[in-house]
Parts: sequence; C-alpha cells; structure tokens
Amino acid sequence: MAQEITHPTIVDGWFREISDTMWPGQAMTLKVEKVLHHEKSKYQDVLIFKSTTYGNVLVLDNVIQATERDEFAYQEMIAHLALNSHPSPKRFSLSAVVTVAS
Repeated sequence: MAQEITHPTIVDGWFREISDTMWPGQAMTLKVEKVLHHEKSKYQDVLIFKSTTYGNVLVLDNVIQATERDEFAYQEMIAHLALNSHPSPKRFSLSAVVTVAS
C-alpha cells in the first residue's frame, strides 16, 4: 500500500492559504479529498491535490495558482491581453497549457 502524502498546509483535511501580509484577517481554505503530488523542487514547493469543490488544485509555495473550477478565468485574461495588444487582430492562437492530472 502506498504511503499517504501529507503537507504542512493541510490540517484536519483542509488546505489553508493564510497570508497576513497579502490579505490581513482573511484566509482561503479548501476541503482536500486527496493529495496527488508533493515535492520540493530546486525553486518551489509544489503541491497538487484534489479538492471536494474546486477539482484539482495546483499550489506553489503554499499559494493557490490554478484550479479546475475557475481555470477558464485565467485563460480568458491571457487571451484578452494578447488580443488587445494588436490594433486589428484577425486570427488568434493561445498556447498556454496548464494540466493538473491525477
């Protein structure tokens, strides 16, 4: 049987993103269904988990970067930046892909 993956930001089955410098008096918490991956790379602490409401979640250095539930909002913003930087866009291709798989 594989060993269960743990992470210091997950307590009692809840992921907690707390930053008193960025959001004083606020916190973001998500119920964790399963931790899919955790590693400390040369540059970052990487955590991927499946939440009960946001699907797969990518966390870098204890800060949520992307979730399956609201990923479309990130892609929409990226597309609009490129479209609005050209005076007369005719065709557009967005090649930014983030895959969080179990």
